[in-house]
Amino acid sequence: MPAADGNGGKQHAVVVIGDGDLSEETVRALEASSARVTHLRQPSEEDVRNALDGEAIDSVAVVANEDAIVLRMALMIRAISEDVPLLLTIFDPTMAEQVGRQVKGAHVTSLAEIVAPSLAGPCIDERFTAVRLDGDRPFGIVERDGSAHEEPVPPLKRHRAEALARALFTPYDKSAGLLLFGAIGLLGVLALEAVTAVFVLDQGLIDAIYGSAKTLVTVGPNPEVSKGPGWYKLFTSITMLVALLFVAGFTAGLVNRVVDRRLTGLVGRNAVPRRDHVVVVGLGQVGLRLCLLLRECGIGVVAVEADEDGENVGLAKHLGLPVVIGRGADASLLGRLSLPNARAVAAVTSEDLGNISVAMAARAVHEETRAVLRVGDGNVANETRSLLAVGLIRDVHKIAAVLLAAKALGGEAESVVCLGDDVHLRFADGRLEAVELEHGTGIRAVSD
Repeated sequence: MPAADGNGGKQHAVVVIGDGDLSEETVRALEASSARVTHLRQPSEEDVRNALDGEAIDSVAVVANEDAIVLRMALMIRAISEDVPLLLTIFDPTMAEQVGRQVKGAHVTSLAEIVAPSLAGPCIDERFTAVRLDGDRPFGIVERDGSAHEEPVPPLKRHRAEALARALFTPYDKSAGLLLFGAIGLLGVLALEAVTAVFVLDQGLIDAIYGSAKTLVTVGPNPEVSKGPGWYKLFTSITMLVALLFVAGFTAGLVNRVVDRRLTGLVGRNAVPRRDHVVVVGLGQVGLRLCLLLRECGIGVVAVEADEDGENVGLAKHLGLPVVIGRGADASLLGRLSLPNARAVAAVTSEDLGNISVAMAARAVHEETRAVLRVGDGNVANETRSLLAVGLIRDVHKIAAVLLAAKALGGEAESVVCLGDDVHLRFADGRLEAVELEHGTGIRAVSD
């Protein structure tokens, strides 16, 4: 039987399987609550069997970066024990749903699912420490007097005509500009030639348009031009040369959009937003989940990913998210993403120092830009807070570890809220419990 802790309560015995900073943080959070923890970093089946057979185990938490490894460990554990509660971190929603159905006694979550609300909140509004979805209604969690209160996220005013005009006339892709302005130029030349033919050559409108179209697509010149005055022949020659340039630009833009799969959309959800949007740098698990959550909250978003062949790039485009391929720390790229008009930039790559570089580049483009940074190394988080006022820091491993530890101990917390630098567990009734990651301090209630 599990031994009693120093407070006379039950001391939980938990096995944590996984290698990396998140699993280490989870172990520390469990030990802070006086749980007896066995940590298996890269175990064999024999190692797992010995850990489960050695004593009564209250739960097993498999905390790994790769879904395939988590699935393998879950099947291995169920082959050894059919009853021990399982906590699994699986990102892929389809796999997570199937594992939750097929593996008895398993609770499935992911780092991205846990931390995305704490990243999305300050991206939407600097007062929000997190967001919560109640059906289709988003609520921002606001800190007041050391406690959390909910406020509805104000609906974004949709200026559809303005958004369409911005998407068309200030496109992100150069090929979109070539395509659009080439088409506008061709239509302008067509209209100009048709109107002048009506007045100078005394043609009917239909005949004038027909003759201008023939000239424009190089089928043949308007035969009436040869009968016109000399200045009009010169004018028509100039418009034909100008039309040739517009044709070249339009053709180049069209071909580029057909063959280059890195391009964003011209209009609609796949178009890069130009105002009141969030620029998310990093399209890993956390970045993709953050983009989707922001969109559910009614906020425009554009993702920046350095790896054209990244595992989530195709999925993001399939889901209708605009994705730009490039370096997030490239100030010129951030400028083209209309950063001065953005709500925030979220640097959520897996590289802590890279995220700091993104925030610094964003400040260089627009000093007032609000930056939200993901870090996973506690030391980097502390150094960044103390040395550089580059933005709001979220230690995602610490945040996720707190909730993972609580669930491994059988708790009923539904999310995590950051009040300042302190992490709190939040329950369905709105109650908060502060978490201190010093051994023996564990979880304490701070608000009802």
